[in-house]
Amino acid sequence: MKRGQIVFALSVLFVLILASVSAQQGGTSRTGWISDENCGKEHTKPGRADCVEKCWRGGASVGHPEWKPQRAVFVADPDQAIWIVENPEAVKKFPAAHVTVTGKFDLAKKTIHVETITGVAD
Repeated sequence: MKRGQIVFALSVLFVLILASVSAQQGGTSRTGWISDENCGKEHTKPGRADCVEKCWRGGASVGHPEWKPQRAVFVADPDQAIWIVENPEAVKKFPAAHVTVTGKFDLAKKTIHVETITGVAD
């Protein structure tokens, strides 16, 4: 009986390690849009950079202190999945832009740590 329990425990440990490794995909490239957490999918077309920048700052600069600063997000093509950007300074120059990002996507947290970002010519 002890041998069976050990094999079972090792199997569970192996599955947990495998799940942890697969949850963080390093160096994965995807194409999508840079937006803010509030507007998200609404900025999957050009021309909304001013709105994204305002949302990143919050509403105090436009007379609405109740509007809290929003986190930067990446809206993936084609499924429109929203990923919270862990390092927003990496995307600050690309508000409402169509881009290709390379980074570490964490499936469990729905976050991305952006390693590289380039604009996509539409």
